[in-house]
Amino acid sequence: MSNLDERFRQARRAAFRIVGAQACVTLLASAGGLLLAGTAAAVSAFLGGGIGTVASLVQVAGTFRPGASREPAKILGRLFRGEAFKLLVTAGLFALVLTSMEVVFGAMIGGFGATLLVFWAALIFGPGDALAGGGQRQPGEK
Repeated sequence: MSNLDERFRQARRAAFRIVGAQACVTLLASAGGLLLAGTAAAVSAFLGGGIGTVASLVQVAGTFRPGASREPAKILGRLFRGEAFKLLVTAGLFALVLTSMEVVFGAMIGGFGATLLVFWAALIFGPGDALAGGGQRQPGEK
């Protein structure tokens, strides 16, 4: 396996871990909403967090799909397309939820915001850019 293939695999694994962490935070936000404000807030926080998590999953699945080219230019193109789809999914799901049901808006935005915090924290405190090798020492490096 080439070095680029290994880094692609590491980046893919890290990206899916972020989505998993977002799902966990969604459940925590929903539980917090239940404890602090009741069922409606819990459902709203779950919906907001679910929107953020599903949108991230769409982006990650599109960018790191199995069998995709490992060429950096193609990876970058998929990353941009994935981000565009993520924005469309986010807008569409918010529109669907807001037009079809009563929600506690603050709780819903709080759940969504919690998923964004997970993403940002991973960018700030994560191991670096796995494709570029940032933050990870190679064997024999000091």
